[in-house]
Amino acid sequence: MRQETLVALRKAFKGLEIASSSIPVAGNFVGAAAKVGLAFVETVQKMDGNEDLAKDLGTQTTRLLTLLQQFNNKSEESFIADRMNDLHGELRDILAEVNEWKAMGRFKKGFSARDHEETLKARQAGLQGILEQMQFLVSVDIQIMTAELRNNERQREIQRLLGVLGNGKYGARGNTLEDAVCLPGTRLAILERVDNWIKDTSSDSRVLWIRGMAGRGKSTIASTVVDNWSSRGSCALFHFRRGQTALNARVVCALARQLATTLSPGVKTAVLNAVRENQDIADKRLDKQFETLLVAPLATLSGHSNPVILVLDALDESEDGKEAIDLIDLLDRHSASLPPNVKFLLTSRPEGPLPNTLDSRNWKKEDLDVEADVSNDIELFVQWRLGRIRTSHRLPENWPQSEEVIRLVEMSQGLFQWARTALGYVQNGSPTDRLRMLLKHPARWSGLDDLYHQILQKAFHNIELDQERTQLLHKVLGTIVVAPVPIQLEVLGEFFGDQEYFDGAKLSDVVQFLRNDLLSDLASLIFIPASSEEALVLMHASIADLLTNKTRCNHRSYHIDSEKQHCLLAGLCLEHMVTSLKRNIGDLSQGLQSCLKASGVVKDKLSTTLRYSCLAWSVHLTKGAQDLPLDSTALVPSSFESFSLEKVLLWLEVMSLIGSIPDAIRMAQDVHQWLLNCQELQKYAVLWDDIRRFVSMFAEPITYGPLHIYTSAIPWCPKETDIWRHYGSHAIVEAVRGGETTWSSNVWSRVVGDVVSTVAFSPDGKRIAVGTLGAIIQLHDRVTGSIIGKPLTYPTDMVNSVSFSPDGKVLASGSRDNKIQLWDIDTGCAIGRPLEGHNDWILSISFSPDGRVLASGSDDQSVRIWDPHTGCVVGQPLKGHSERIRCIAFSPDGKVLASASDDTTIRVWDTVTCEAIVQPLEGHPHPITSIAFSPDGKVLASARANGTVQLWNSQTWTSVGQPLNLHSTCIACISFSPDGKILASGSDDGAIQIQSLYNQKTIGHPLRGHSGQVNSISFSPDGRVLVSGSEDGTIRLWEVNIGDAIDQLPESQPEWMSSVSFWLGGTIFASVSKDSTIQIWDTYTGKVIGRTLEGHPDSVAFITYSCHTMVLASESHDGTLRLWNICTGDPIDRTMKRFDFGTHALGAR
Repeated sequence: MRQETLVALRKAFKGLEIASSSIPVAGNFVGAAAKVGLAFVETVQKMDGNEDLAKDLGTQTTRLLTLLQQFNNKSEESFIADRMNDLHGELRDILAEVNEWKAMGRFKKGFSARDHEETLKARQAGLQGILEQMQFLVSVDIQIMTAELRNNERQREIQRLLGVLGNGKYGARGNTLEDAVCLPGTRLAILERVDNWIKDTSSDSRVLWIRGMAGRGKSTIASTVVDNWSSRGSCALFHFRRGQTALNARVVCALARQLATTLSPGVKTAVLNAVRENQDIADKRLDKQFETLLVAPLATLSGHSNPVILVLDALDESEDGKEAIDLIDLLDRHSASLPPNVKFLLTSRPEGPLPNTLDSRNWKKEDLDVEADVSNDIELFVQWRLGRIRTSHRLPENWPQSEEVIRLVEMSQGLFQWARTALGYVQNGSPTDRLRMLLKHPARWSGLDDLYHQILQKAFHNIELDQERTQLLHKVLGTIVVAPVPIQLEVLGEFFGDQEYFDGAKLSDVVQFLRNDLLSDLASLIFIPASSEEALVLMHASIADLLTNKTRCNHRSYHIDSEKQHCLLAGLCLEHMVTSLKRNIGDLSQGLQSCLKASGVVKDKLSTTLRYSCLAWSVHLTKGAQDLPLDSTALVPSSFESFSLEKVLLWLEVMSLIGSIPDAIRMAQDVHQWLLNCQELQKYAVLWDDIRRFVSMFAEPITYGPLHIYTSAIPWCPKETDIWRHYGSHAIVEAVRGGETTWSSNVWSRVVGDVVSTVAFSPDGKRIAVGTLGAIIQLHDRVTGSIIGKPLTYPTDMVNSVSFSPDGKVLASGSRDNKIQLWDIDTGCAIGRPLEGHNDWILSISFSPDGRVLASGSDDQSVRIWDPHTGCVVGQPLKGHSERIRCIAFSPDGKVLASASDDTTIRVWDTVTCEAIVQPLEGHPHPITSIAFSPDGKVLASARANGTVQLWNSQTWTSVGQPLNLHSTCIACISFSPDGKILASGSDDGAIQIQSLYNQKTIGHPLRGHSGQVNSISFSPDGRVLVSGSEDGTIRLWEVNIGDAIDQLPESQPEWMSSVSFWLGGTIFASVSKDSTIQIWDTYTGKVIGRTLEGHPDSVAFITYSCHTMVLASESHDGTLRLWNICTGDPIDRTMKRFDFGTHALGAR
């Protein structure tokens, strides 16, 4: 825009501002608008960027001036005064924001013009809306309307004609405007598309259908459209309501009445004339009303420039489905003959007969169920509502926490109605308590139950007389609810298509019936795709919460017993796999062909049902086929036995082809744990523990290609294992050398590709953080060893140390660039700028146990304490060491920080005062490479470069006993087990030693596998496994043999225990005490399993166990033998004497 034009505009607006006080009615509005015009002129004059946007603002400013000048000609027309006041308020808001933007310095304004374009566009859009409303008000024939308002007789006649149409306010929603319309700044994309459709008079698109499940915001969008356009055209809204059949039947009269009260004289007159000529119209049929009150009057508006918008909201709420379909037919028949400025907006749920009826029309559609992510809109709404709650309840400014807002948005899952209802619940009580409980126990909240019940009751009521169909719907719905992975209609068709109800119908016909008939009434709760490739999805997690809760379902027929449903599906999945799995199911032509080269196999050779069964069976089994009567699980044991003994390798072929070997490891682990508690199938526990170890150990070749199972995995399987006994014959090559007889301690090994400098378990034990020489941090899954997410690559030099915050949400890394970086574990993004202060490499970092501070030790001989929330140093650096600080460690209570150095000393610091507590701990002739506090804080262990470890009493800070000689070379790292019974150490020679702290003896043989120095080790929080990282570029996960540790307990510890026996791969053991009782224990947790076995009158001499029958046999010194059911703890049958067997049977065995 030329500078002289802007000067002229500025002068004109200034004149209008001065003269506005003399303009009747509109004076205040004109004055405010003139101020906006001046602000925009000055903004455009000084804009440094966004030239196109500046041009648009300039054009709108010119149009604003033209319209304002027309208001000089308005006399005292009070009928527009209210709308002027509304526009006045809107202009004030725009003026405040523009002035704030304009007040920025020139550099900052230029920056904003480039980087805050969305804000400017929003202001521009606001001005555009006001201009359109002003244009409409200017176009109104003031003289005619003023004369009409002053004609009392005319007014009485209008009221009489409106009375013929009845009450037209059926479309009102909510108690206030903000209850009915979208919050400013939300749903902008769809509202813009609707606005463009309304403005477009060039196309034949007269009808727009907005569809979406309950709670998506359809009615709010419809109300917002009417509110936005009511001052720019003629609008009418009818909101159908369930249970108001009489009112719903008057839909056409209600729409006509609203049109007859608009500001547009042409629309108003046309409708009133139609009523005058047909004064019994309210008693006519729907089609007659539609043609008389809408079609005929609106057809006369061919030269009418302003839009006429009729909204039919919530069509699915019409209990008379035929009435809604009749309305759609009338629209289809007549809409094309109406002027292009006449628009019909429809909204409905995607359920019942309506979707099929509407889909068949060639109308414009908006599907809210597949709309782009609306999380930002919901977040704005949640923040706004919580802000009002905070104000009304006088809560602190920091309520709620940002994490709580984010959690609420995530829980809404795209449903505005869920967010609105949840926040109403929070408001109507103690907001802090209710918000906390809602976030902690979301499944207990029943805010949308009434809505769900309404839909479910209708669906089941429609088929209640057909028992077979009702049972089928219940099974199908239950499957969708409990399915652990996405499930397609084809899977449901195969699982349930053999029922008598379908009478041998083809699968395609069954699928079509499920989609178009059985599930159609539930389309508002379930996304039902048109494509067989897409999965069925519940629209919100709260639907499953309701259906699986008997109390909330109030024992209605649609309640889902999740255990029974899982049990049913476990049998179906296992049966399908047993009958469908076969050798080389991918029909790979090359024996060692990789999965990448066989990508087309999955779709062609693996049915959708087989893929689902292979991925889901273990979840269904472990969550369903337990603690249920045997007759209800009859299908499960036989199918599971066949699958376990014959089909496991074939299942792994499929898991390889679909890229799910990590899932297979987890599934095997879950099944093994479940079998330990399943009486009927417990004899397979050892086999499934072998399967877990097998897949973990050979994950890499199996992942590469399914047929590697038979060439690179089974041939190398340990020969004294159950999996070899059942599947060894499937090997197609023979290992003539090497191989193990039993499983080694090494569960898995993963190649990282660079020197591993540090490893750490997350507090929940599910993830392992690995730092490398190449300045990369990568997260690995504990069970599978597979990579999680993308590498964290911000550091510029080798990562020396990593530490998780106690809540597991943040990872800190210290590197050779002298900096510390904090990372958000969930997003993988760096948090803020690096923490800087050290002058040399950072060698060790650690969060305090409460997460309030972070400590770092450096090559610059200092220790620093940081506030991780602010990034600032707490206090002064802790100095005293004369050489590099290799390691630091917090005591478990966080009150003490210890630091170890190459100067052969340990210094102990008070974390509050940052002062040394005692004199340096000395006596080491060699540099100290690593330190660690025991979990109870009573002992500090320090490792030396000469291969020894010294223990220190943390109460007296004196050495405990002589150094432990653990390695012949330098110890690089040490770690206590979580129970404090074991100390692990890694050394230069690649070995890891496990030391019992009860008798200070090594446990078993060193753990070997690494070919380079072990730089870092870490126990999992549950103590079951140990992870190690080495200079050889690998990480390894080790199972620590707790059984050996218990076997070597000193005699003074278990005085009550006379003997111990381990079973099921060492996962449980039995102990015999001197009081003649027997107890079963969980090896890993150390907890008692079941009740004490009592009954022998004399001491127990010997015990043994059958893993196949789950029976324990015990022999006493009095010559009696007893058999016990391990699962129940009950004795079996009678007590037997030794002579019943003829020999000392147990002892002989």
